[in-house]
Amino acid sequence: MKVIFLDVDGVLCTPLSFRLNRLRRLPAERQRFDPVSLFWLRWLARRSGAEVVLSSSWRDAFLMMDDPFCRAYLQNLFTRLRQNGTPLADVTPMVPRGGKGAEIAAWLGCSACRRFVILDDNDCFSGHPEIAARWVSIPGSRGLRRKEAQAALRFLER
Repeated sequence: MKVIFLDVDGVLCTPLSFRLNRLRRLPAERQRFDPVSLFWLRWLARRSGAEVVLSSSWRDAFLMMDDPFCRAYLQNLFTRLRQNGTPLADVTPMVPRGGKGAEIAAWLGCSACRRFVILDDNDCFSGHPEIAARWVSIPGSRGLRRKEAQAALRFLER
């Protein structure tokens, strides 16, 4: 099993997607994501055969699924990724005071994952060098692009 751990803000939510959503006057719960980033995510998933696991703070909305706005906001993410051909296979667990590195480590500890890569615009993996070694830094100013997708593919093919 191969996995792409996906952050949303800075990877799929970029200045371009904010401008496009503002131009279209879309409410937050119906927003679109950066089309170029979505293209490269789909390319990476198809080329590698990897599944997408949400490691973003967006998964925190699961805790508030009884709130209609949070439910709509999260459902929009699921729908957009499914339409992109990159549906979410799972989400990382919440680890109190552990940070994203601990959450990814906990997910890996309960899976049969052979290879993985992390797409994130922030280095939040201190204390987990084995996790940080698989991090592809995504420039939050532009999101996922060819250079980062190719770097991620190399991790998944090793």
